[in-house]
Amino acid sequence: MSKRIYQGAALATGVFLLVILARPNPYSVGVGAVLVAIGEAMRIWASGHLQRNVEITTSGPYAYLRDPLYFGRLFLLVGLCVMGWGYDLILLLIGLGIFFFQYMPRKYRKEMARLERLFGEEYKRYAAATRSLIPRLKPYPYARHRTWRFNLFWKVNREQYLLCGIIILCAVIISKL
Repeated sequence: MSKRIYQGAALATGVFLLVILARPNPYSVGVGAVLVAIGEAMRIWASGHLQRNVEITTSGPYAYLRDPLYFGRLFLLVGLCVMGWGYDLILLLIGLGIFFFQYMPRKYRKEMARLERLFGEEYKRYAAATRSLIPRLKPYPYARHRTWRFNLFWKVNREQYLLCGIIILCAVIISKL
């Protein structure tokens, strides 16, 4: 089985379990929805700036955070599990373990090596000045000042598909109230 198929099956299983085990209450839905909104807002903001393999993106959230898409994904994971409450909190612990001990280390190895190969010292300087999941208080000193672009969000990074999936998943969890 290819790695991509395995990852898709694991994700589908996680989403299935999230829905089946969900025991939401009004408080968990409210708190979880705020966390999901923060995560998705960060992903939308980041995907409107990201130009993979073209340049080191340092505009928008990338001026403060090296990995805003992963930051958003972390908030989505936590928010959806909080929304679901009940046994979903066990899924949250498992998900956080996978996120921090399998997913992020693998992404770092592959992505940092690729970016160093493509952009050399410029990327090393950026990586040294920004943290992965903890935002800077001041923007990166060499940040580009560009506006958010719908074309990057929609056509290049295709973030609309995740956004639609998150909306549907939230609606299903809320329907279990």
